[in-house]
Amino acid sequence: METLTKESTSMNVVKADKENSSEQLVERVVIENTPFTMIGLDGRWFGSMGEYRMTEEFESKGECEDELKCITWNRIIQVIMVLDEIKSKDKEFNNKVKTTKTKN
Repeated sequence: METLTKESTSMNVVKADKENSSEQLVERVVIENTPFTMIGLDGRWFGSMGEYRMTEEFESKGECEDELKCITWNRIIQVIMVLDEIKSKDKEFNNKVKTTKTKN
């Protein structure tokens, strides 16, 4: 009878990370006392609220933070629209859950 041996196909994790270095690292910085987070990617920054992008890209973290802390009518409208979108998604989800429960 012949014994079969399995060759190791797993890679060293450190080696795999170095080989796949094309992946981008994302940095997230929460701005205290606001609903906003700054997202850093490849040395550029933009502001977000949850999964929604709120600003264009900036060269520095400071510029992005200043933009998000500046409360303008435009920013207020953006926040209202995001909250409305979140509320609509939540309502749709709850309706689907209720429909699923009533079918069972």
